[in-house]
Amino acid sequence: MNNVINFPNSAEFEDLSLAERMIIIESWHEEMEDNLTRIRESAASIAALIEANKKHAK
Repeated sequence: MNNVINFPNSAEFEDLSLAERMIIIESWHEEMEDNLTRIRESAASIAALIEANKKHAK
């Protein structure tokens, strides 16, 4: 899994057409949404494991 979003530097970005910029931004947005979903799922799993551990420790 790659956690790096390849975004052009500002000079390259400024040379792109508006449509190209929008495609890059849309792709970046989708990738960030996917990352946030994975983070939320991981956090929920960790919380569940913590709760299970607390119940087991009693």
